[in-house]
Amino acid sequence: MTTLRPLPATRPAVRPRIFYRDHLLGCRPLQMDDGRFQARVVITAMGGSKTRSQRFLDLDIFDSEEAAIERAHQAGIEWIDINDNEP
Repeated sequence: MTTLRPLPATRPAVRPRIFYRDHLLGCRPLQMDDGRFQARVVITAMGGSKTRSQRFLDLDIFDSEEAAIERAHQAGIEWIDINDNEP
């Protein structure tokens, strides 16, 4: 069984956070024991000064950190487009 572990806090990621339609997408892949990366995204709906809700998605596994982050961004944007009813 492969153990997942968070990347060290000192390791910079490519565009780990973006804003899209009043949501913050936080993408921080997990590096697996075999050196590959699991794409992950935290979707936070922002409403004024308060957080309205959060959604966590664990996604596919990639050979590079950059590919995992890109997939996490894509999945987060798709989730917002499908599930957020506000324009």
